[in-house]
Order: sequence, then C-alpha cells, then structure tokens
Amino acid sequence: MRLNHPTTGLWSWIAHRLVANYWFLAACAVIAAPLAFAVSLALDRRGLTAWLLDRGLAPVASADTAKEAASVIAGIDAAFITLYFSISLIVLTIAAGNLGVRLIDRWLGRQLVRVSIAGLSFSLIFAVLTLVAIDGEAPLDETPLATFSIALLLLAVNVVMLAVALHDLGRTMFIDKAIDALAGDAGDGVRPIEGRAPFSGAFDQTIRAPLDGYVEGIDLDLLAGRLATHEGAMRICVAPGQHVLKGEPIARFERAFASPEIVKKAVPIGPFRSDSQGAVFQIRLIVEIAARALSPAVNDFYTALAAADAMAEILLRHSANWVDPDRVPVSANHPRFELPGQDFRGLFDDPLDAFRQAAADYPSVAIRMIGNYGRVMRGVSDGAGKSEGGGLHGCSKFLEAKARALRDHAVQRAQLDHDASDIRAAFERTWPTG
Repeated sequence: MRLNHPTTGLWSWIAHRLVANYWFLAACAVIAAPLAFAVSLALDRRGLTAWLLDRGLAPVASADTAKEAASVIAGIDAAFITLYFSISLIVLTIAAGNLGVRLIDRWLGRQLVRVSIAGLSFSLIFAVLTLVAIDGEAPLDETPLATFSIALLLLAVNVVMLAVALHDLGRTMFIDKAIDALAGDAGDGVRPIEGRAPFSGAFDQTIRAPLDGYVEGIDLDLLAGRLATHEGAMRICVAPGQHVLKGEPIARFERAFASPEIVKKAVPIGPFRSDSQGAVFQIRLIVEIAARALSPAVNDFYTALAAADAMAEILLRHSANWVDPDRVPVSANHPRFELPGQDFRGLFDDPLDAFRQAAADYPSVAIRMIGNYGRVMRGVSDGAGKSEGGGLHGCSKFLEAKARALRDHAVQRAQLDHDASDIRAAFERTWPTG
C-alpha cells in the first residue's frame, strides 16, 4: 500500500486527484480496448487468420462455435467486473466503519486496485466487440480467429488477476498492513530541514489564501526557480495539511514582487485533508486509527499498540529535522525560505497530544508509548535518526516532556493502583529522576 511522495504544487495536486482514483485507469482501458480491437481485427483481415489456419492453430472448429464462445467470454467478463465491484464495496464499507473512513483515500489509490479494474474493463469491452465482429454463419477463414484468441487469453489472465485482486481486498481489512504502509510512507517523506536565526525585520508584502481549505503541499522548487533573482527574506506562513481561511497569510516577503500568483500556484489549497499532503496526513491517520481502535465500539488495543510502534518508527526517521525553538526551520535544499511549523515539533506536537488523550485510559497502550519514547530518545542519542550538528538535546527534552505528560495523564485515569505503578515504572526505566 506504499504510495508516492506527497504533492508539492498545483499541477502535482491536480495530477494526483486525476490519477489516484478508481475511474481514471479504467477510463483509459475503455478507450484503449477499441483501439486494440481495431488493430487485431485489421491483422486478421490482412492474413493473420489464414496464417493460423495454415498451421492448424485455429482455437475453434467453426464460426458458430466462435460466436457462442465469444458470448460466453463476454458474459463471464461482465460477471467478473460486477463481482469485483460488489466485493470492493462490501470490504471498503466494513473496513471504513471499523478502521477509519480516511483510509479509503489510500485504498482507492492503490495500484493493484486500479490495475484490476482497468484489466476487467479492457477485457469486457474487447470481448463484446469480438462478439459483434463474429458472424456465426460465415466460413471459418473469414472469422477473426486471432482477435477471438486474444479475448480467450484475456479471460484466462482475468481469472488469475481476479483471484489475486480478491485476496488483496480480503487483506484490506488487515489493519496492521495499513499501519505498516502508513509508517513507511510517512518515514520516506522526510524533507531535510535546518535551523537558523529568524528574520527580525518588517515584511513589505503578504500573499493571502484565495479560498478556504487545507494546504496540499508547497512547491519550493517552483518558488526557488521563479524567485531566483528576488532579494530579501521570504517566509512561507503555512505548512502542508494546515487549514487556512480565505484571506489568511500564506507567505510574506521582505521586498514586494509583481507576480503573487506564483505563490498561490506553489501552495495549492484543497477542500479536505488527503493522503497527497504526505507525512502530516499519514501521522494523523495513524493516531486516528489508534483512537478508533481504543473506542468502546471497537476495543482493539493491540491495533493501538501497533500504531504506537509505527509512531516510534516515524519519530526516529524525522528526528533529524529537530529545530530549537529560538530558531526558524528552513529547507536544506532551499535555505532562502523560512518554513515555520515544518520542523519536527510542528509535525508531531499536536498528533502526540491527541495520541496521549486516546491512550490515557488504556494502561497497556500508555506503557508501550512511554517505552517507545525512550527507545526513540536512545536512537536519537546514538545518532540513528540525527544529522550531524542537529539539536539532539532539544529533541530528547521534547520526547521526555511528551512521555511525562502521558505518564501523568494515564496515572490520573488509572482505575487500579497496580496499573498506576506500572505506568510510573515504565517512565522510570528511561528517566529515573523524572
């Protein structure tokens, strides 16, 4: 379920919305099927049928048999695509109800799902056109045998593909697989961040959001190219996944420039949160999965434990982006742009608080997450997640503060003294003087 990198600009966001869905690849397949059929039929009429007959490779003995077989193939293909859509709907309904509706955005964008729909659509259109092209009363040498053979071969491929696709759909409800994929995507989407002293002067120009919505991404490559000769400090005021209201600042510039539309194109705003926003969405989705798993309706604390472990993986992968509070984050690749809120603290502060609020009533989950904070801190101290010269001490203090807040909250909510003692002991194992 691993997906591509997050969107960065307007065109990237449009391409993601266009491609990562059920219908786009299927529509391409429906368009391609008549073209492939036309080529195959032309080859049949130019001697391919005769070539098959001369070598005894005819798949049927008569045109009437070919007609009947083509009718059966078209019917089977129609049944296959109906079955796949029906099972997809059932699986997604059950999975979304139990695990979280926002996972649907990721499932619909999965390559195997889209390829399966496209393959079934292509085969159905090709089989129907083949059925139309066969005259049951014509001589065998006037029957498009190669085209019929292709329809038969596509049916065989579809039988195998349908088995693979149905197995994949069944695994869709295996939430540990989704959590692992989310952790992998969120960890792979690390953008190198550095810290520097913030600009303390006055900004002459403010670019404001043209509409309400969520920031889909920031195309720093586009901005760096278009503003290569622009002088003065530049600050991007919003982060991917952040909600903005129309008229709120999205960028500020020390010196004004004449093309503010460039910034609006580089900072696309969508109507809802989506997976195209990258790690900021994926991290919050893991928290949502954990919170839903810990709800009385689901009560699956082992899923919450898996989410806590995934969060630890992501924390360590992003720890190199820690920036001390007295400094401002900047892109390591484009250090001219200040990026407040896009460092380690900006990415994890709110989600970890939400995780604490969900886990406080479950001692086993609180103990696991406190231990994971300690594991991440040791990884940071050992250099597993840090770049040279990073703010190691500040990151460790941040993790300790989150662990302490979780300890205090969970102890307060514990219903048994024994649980409260276990929670305190989990914290003491890493921070003995806490």
